[in-house]
Amino acid sequence: MKRTIGLGLVLLAALAAACTNKEGSTESPVFITVDLQNQPGFVDVAVVAPVQVQTINLNSHLKSASASDPQHFADVTIDNYSVSYRRTDGGTVVPPRESFGGGIVVPSGGTATLQNYPVMYASAIQGTPFDQLLPFNGGVDRETGKTEIDLAFDITFYGHTVSGQRVQSETASGILIFRFGGAAAAGARARK
Repeated sequence: MKRTIGLGLVLLAALAAACTNKEGSTESPVFITVDLQNQPGFVDVAVVAPVQVQTINLNSHLKSASASDPQHFADVTIDNYSVSYRRTDGGTVVPPRESFGGGIVVPSGGTATLQNYPVMYASAIQGTPFDQLLPFNGGVDRETGKTEIDLAFDITFYGHTVSGQRVQSETASGILIFRFGGAAAAGARARK
């Protein structure tokens, strides 16, 4: 009987250790949340340029409500961020995951506002699957038969505190809809 109770207590302790909150997944005293504002939405594949989010707010939160950081040891330097993609239109082909440099400081308990940070390199616009939307490639996604490709992107920031503890932000998501807009633009120029 004692052995069964002891085993039950060990299993309960293991379960409690496994069910931690995501903010506690790093040793850092802070966690970072990500707020995507003014997302790009529609992207014209005829324009070879990086896809950028107009405003991204990174918010630092102390894990303990009673904690303070007067020496700023919990300020976070963002080293890099990664973006992965997934289809929302029934297709399966997506561009490869991309990584971007950071160099951003988020004060502990504060916010850093990023302006026009990329979520996709310009070279990805010219690759698969977006190249199918160009008129000389048929103008239609072969998987869905549509003239647009709908993606969601997931962005995660990685860094470290001033005291050297690793930090990983929550993952935020946004949407992107890719179309060829060159024909409409060419028609508008021709009418002028």
